[in-house]
Parts: sequence; structure tokens; C-alpha cells
Amino acid sequence: MKSKLFFVLMLLILLISSCKQDNSTSDAYGNFETSSVSISPDVSGKLVYLYLEEGEELKEGQLVAIVDTIPYYLSTQELEAQKSAVFSKLKNLDAQVSTLMEQKSSIMIEVNRANELLKDAAVTRQTMDDLDGRIRVLDSQINAVGVQKESVYSEINVIDQKIIMVRDKIDRCYMKNPFHGTVLEKYSEQYEMVIAGKPIYKIADLTTMELRVYVDALQLATLKLGDEVIVFVDEDKKLNRQLNGIICWIASQAEFTPKIIQTKEERVKLVYAIKIRVKNDGLLKIGMPGEVVFSGNLNPE
Repeated sequence: MKSKLFFVLMLLILLISSCKQDNSTSDAYGNFETSSVSISPDVSGKLVYLYLEEGEELKEGQLVAIVDTIPYYLSTQELEAQKSAVFSKLKNLDAQVSTLMEQKSSIMIEVNRANELLKDAAVTRQTMDDLDGRIRVLDSQINAVGVQKESVYSEINVIDQKIIMVRDKIDRCYMKNPFHGTVLEKYSEQYEMVIAGKPIYKIADLTTMELRVYVDALQLATLKLGDEVIVFVDEDKKLNRQLNGIICWIASQAEFTPKIIQTKEERVKLVYAIKIRVKNDGLLKIGMPGEVVFSGNLNPE
């Protein structure tokens, strides 16, 4: 009976030892962080729809906000009216060209008749010159109307481009989340006025986190990008949880130990910052402390 009890006690000690990591064996300490992005609207106006809350997980392409589209819709209608007015100018110019062409046709009939009479000397050369002059004047007028038509077409193209720009703003009123992530902060509420370029929320992908720690030159000499390491975080007051991590960034320049280090002796040391990427199953939070061991066997996930 005593041997059986002793075996159970030893088993419990081994289990606790496997979960608990002595701080003295850790090679470096730091805090978890992640890259966040502040999302801003591309247009200004009233926020008529907002569907997000802090801590909520958003999908890529998910509609999260709508800025009031009515002002831009009215601008589109105004531009369409201007376009119609310009088209009416174009119709008037076409009518002028038609009138001038009819006049030219009539004169050409007179010219043909005059040419026949000229053979019999029934008309003078002066008459023919007058008819040719009238044709040249009509041709000049027709060309002038053609130039006006080109100007009108250019005006229509300008209006079309303005309509495209306004419609693009209407499309931008519908804000879609750019990537999968979790809302960290929310800066605006529904029905508030928003300004283009001013963030309305901050989002980050928390599926992976980065543990930033600092090492000295001797430790750095044994490390390289892609190295697998062991990371420990607090699971409760007594136990640590073990995670696998990969070194994803190493600083190229040394710096003084951050002021968050308590002792003055440690703060004056030159160290190098490194980042360790760790998969997050929901346990890791921004700012959470962590420890890392650079050597040893990793427990597979």
C-alpha cells in the first residue's frame, strides 16, 4: 500500500515538473505583441451603419460600415443634368451643320448651272467667282461648327469622368474589412460624422503573436532566423504553459536594455532585440509576459 502511494506521489511530481518552468532556466524574457492596422474611411460623411465591437472577430471582405451616400448620389444627378444640357448644345450644332450643308447644296446646283452657261458666255467670270466665294464661306462655317462640336464632346468627357469619380466615392462609402482579424479598438459610433483618413477602428490578426525579447551578444551568436525555441507563459499562479516558437526577426543594431528591466545593472547593458513567432490558440494576449528557452527538445504540437 505504501509503495503504491509512493508511486502516485512520484507521478504527480513528474507531471507538475513537466508543466512548471523554473524562471532561473529561462534564457530571455519579454512581452507578446502584434502588428495592428488602423482602418479609416476613404470619404467623409455621416456613419449611417456600423457593425463591429471591440474583441469581435471580422472576416476579410466583411461589410463593417456605411457612410451616407445621399450627398454623392445628388452630385451624380446634378452631373447627369449637366450632361443632358451639353447634349442639347450638340443637337443645336448638328442642326446648324445640316442648314449649312443644305445651303451649300443649293449653291452647288447654281455652280453647275453657271458652268453650263459659262460655256455659252451667258454668265461672267465674276458670277462664278462669287459662287465659289459663297461655297468657301459655307465650308469655313461648317468647319467652325465642327470645332465647336469637338469642344462639346470634350466637355461631355469631363462630365463623364466626374460621374465616374463620384460613383467611385459611393462605392467607397461601403467599408469592407481588409483582412481577417480581431477588433482591438473602436473609435466611432453609428450616426457620428467621420472624416476621410481618420481611423474608426483598429484591427490585428491574433492567430499568431510575436514575443519580443532581448539577448546579449553571446546569446545572439548562437541564434539565427528560423531557429525553433521553447516559450513559456503563465497558465496559473504555479504552472507555466509550454509553446513552440520560431525566431522570425533579429535586430541588426544593439541597444540599451529597455527601462522596463528593473535593475540598473541590467539597464545599462547593450542587447539585441529578437522576435519569436508563436501560434495563438486564444491564450496569448497583447502585452502578456513570456519566457523563452533557446536550447532543449521541443514538445511537438
